[in-house]
Amino acid sequence: MIEYEELRADIDRYLMERFKYHKSLVSLTIDNVITTQRNSRIDLYLRIRKVESLFPPDCHIIARWGFSKERIGHGTHFLRFLTKIAIKYGFRYIGIECANMKSGAFAKKLGFNSIDDENYSTTVNNLTSYFSME
Repeated sequence: MIEYEELRADIDRYLMERFKYHKSLVSLTIDNVITTQRNSRIDLYLRIRKVESLFPPDCHIIARWGFSKERIGHGTHFLRFLTKIAIKYGFRYIGIECANMKSGAFAKKLGFNSIDDENYSTTVNNLTSYFSME
């Protein structure tokens, strides 16, 4: 779908600027998964879902994310960016799938609600409010 390819390109541009890459890192699969090539600085795997599943409909789901340097703001910066992208493309929710202890605590800090003890979601409006108070 063209919209998802535009979304992929926006994420790619963001990562290239933020992490100073010169070549594209991001690809889009047939089943609407956005993934990065594994490298030394970032590992990202996003699912794009318009229909309800374990997560609400119209949801960007972060299935895997990791940064080589932790606790310096990459996660918060990426979520702020993803919130803006969600608004641009009409998504109402952001989810975190199979969160470990660190990402679960991070999700709770940002106001995500637990779906079951390892999956979290929140509305884009909640994240917009959170980031406007920083």
